[in-house]
Amino acid sequence: MLSSMDEMSIGAKKINETGSVLGEMSESMKESISEISGQIDEFEV
Repeated sequence: MLSSMDEMSIGAKKINETGSVLGEMSESMKESISEISGQIDEFEV
């Protein structure tokens, strides 16, 4: 039973880490999209 709880704890930790990485990637993509959008706006004179 203890090993099952340890496995669940490890799994939960991995899920949290994955969520953090996905959040960082999402923020980075938002910044890139905003930057590209600004460049497109400058191009359409």
